[in-house]
Amino acid sequence: MQSFERLSPDILLPLLQSRAEVLLRAVEWTKKSLKRAPQGRLRLAKRGNQFYGYHMTDADSQKGEYIPKDNVSQMSKLAQKDYDEKALREMERELSLIDGFIAKYSPEELTSIYSQMNAERKSLVEPVQLSDDEYARRWLAVPYKGKGFDAGAPDLRTANGERVRSKSEVIIADTLGRLGIPYKYECPLKLADGGLTVYPDFTCLDLRTRKDVLWEHLGMMDDPEYASLAVKKLSSYLQSGYVPGKNFIISMESSEKPLSQNDVKKIVKEIFWH
Repeated sequence: MQSFERLSPDILLPLLQSRAEVLLRAVEWTKKSLKRAPQGRLRLAKRGNQFYGYHMTDADSQKGEYIPKDNVSQMSKLAQKDYDEKALREMERELSLIDGFIAKYSPEELTSIYSQMNAERKSLVEPVQLSDDEYARRWLAVPYKGKGFDAGAPDLRTANGERVRSKSEVIIADTLGRLGIPYKYECPLKLADGGLTVYPDFTCLDLRTRKDVLWEHLGMMDDPEYASLAVKKLSSYLQSGYVPGKNFIISMESSEKPLSQNDVKKIVKEIFWH
């Protein structure tokens, strides 16, 4: 896999945003829990090897009301309240730090340095990081030679005029295009397993990670011979490090259950947008 930049794409911002969302939910839940909590606090006193609980309701007194040992529920509620108050303060502090950082954090400024240069200056510079559009342009511009088409094969075209082998591949290609996922059709790949050269139906670019994701569509799974060959091919992919759901997509269909556009859309969103 070829890279066109020295710095990996930013993943900090989405991670922080995800953390902030989780914290917000936890803060809301904790605040609701504190509203239901009893007044006062718990004091635990140790005598010998035994602990005794006291319900403290007077801030100026250290006596409190003794809680019988069998009233574990009351002690638990008071202990939980004390913990929740401390946890709430810490979560709100963390949220404040994250919000402050996000407000000042501008990762797009780094990519804009290169994107704002004129073409002549760009040709003289090796960028540290590229915008998604520029990275995709360079990725797509790398030449390759796909498989040819047999004489008499149906002339099936995608929305951008690219020739493919089946109506299902038209659906996949057009869905990828509509959802902004760069792809190459039948781009040759040499597998580590036995050095076999294969031509995945689609080699997609995950712009978030700058990594390739292969997509194989198995279109005749009700044909035993085809299915047997497909299993062998998928095993070779797996042995070469291509794992379904990670960097490898498998879609299937049979004569009774053809591939639908909704199926493809769900797959694309789950892998590239989730």
